[in-house]
Amino acid sequence: MLREYCESAIKGTEELLAKIDYKKVETVAEHILNADNVFVVADVGRPGLALMNFTERLRQLRIRAYRLEESPPTPSVHKGDIVLIGSVDGEDATSITFMRSAKTLNIDYDLFTMTKGSTLEKDATETIIFDAEPKDELIAEEVFELAFYVLLDAIVLYLQEKLGASKEHMQKELPNLF
Repeated sequence: MLREYCESAIKGTEELLAKIDYKKVETVAEHILNADNVFVVADVGRPGLALMNFTERLRQLRIRAYRLEESPPTPSVHKGDIVLIGSVDGEDATSITFMRSAKTLNIDYDLFTMTKGSTLEKDATETIIFDAEPKDELIAEEVFELAFYVLLDAIVLYLQEKLGASKEHMQKELPNLF
């Protein structure tokens, strides 16, 4: 039974990733490369965990990346920074609050979501839509979340190549002081 769950998850993720607009993903990656700082915010659950992991991976590349909700407080957000938002439905209150604040400061944000026409999509600089559907035992949100992890890791690999960071560099930059 476990094998079937894994096969279903892989198949659903593969099918969803085949529908992604990779030109838009490359644009998001370029926004990250060109930003002074990268800030991430996500609704609760696995999208938030995925972006937490992504933030750490960006730090391995020595990209200044922060989670807006983390402690100690993050630095101020300024023009030239990018905010990345992950939201299943594009309507979560925390992300909308951050989006409105960012817009008053003329800060751009990119959105990862599975919902077209959401509040968050309206002002996003770039939106990556995950057109997720249920797959066997998985609901659409689970397929989105799995594909989101894979896509974020692919962005890290893309950035790693663009920055000329070797696998050895990435290993050296793993957290090592606990």
